[in-house]
Amino acid sequence: MTAPNDPVHARLEQLLVAYGARVRALLVGYGLDRHGIDPADVEQEVRIRLWHALERDRSGAFHASYVQRVVASTVIDALRRAQVRAAEPLPEEDDGSFEVDLAPVAPERRAGDLQQMQGLQRCLAEIPERRRLPIALHLQGFSLQEIADIAGIASAEAARKLVSRGLEGLKQRLRELGLGDFED
Repeated sequence: MTAPNDPVHARLEQLLVAYGARVRALLVGYGLDRHGIDPADVEQEVRIRLWHALERDRSGAFHASYVQRVVASTVIDALRRAQVRAAEPLPEEDDGSFEVDLAPVAPERRAGDLQQMQGLQRCLAEIPERRRLPIALHLQGFSLQEIADIAGIASAEAARKLVSRGLEGLKQRLRELGLGDFED
């Protein structure tokens, strides 16, 4: 998180002052409301992506064309998410009941889960830095394009390769520690 006196924060504020009105105009022009998307949410995502870009490239100059590309890619991602949500409706026959397993977790299982998570964290820490963030994002459910955007990787294909190679190394190390048996 950046502090208000951080140079990245100051550059982000300058960028938003310079291009904020243009970003809002672009978002309104895309007609996101018609797709059930809140333009304010997309604007927030644009701000986050610009902030990450500024953190990656502290000396770079971000021109209007770059900001416009960030807006366009963010809108495309939002539209894709909206299509996925629309394509997967919830079942209509809901009687309001659902089952929740309220049984307490046994201490042995809790300790085993904790041990496995600590082993995973150790193995992740051993992975080369270039692959560590993409793998962590992948394990959290981010798409390859999102991983590329966040990690500053050139393309989704490059992110896929980093994730794939990194996961192979991670699986191998987990096997060596006896923490997993993975299908290949």
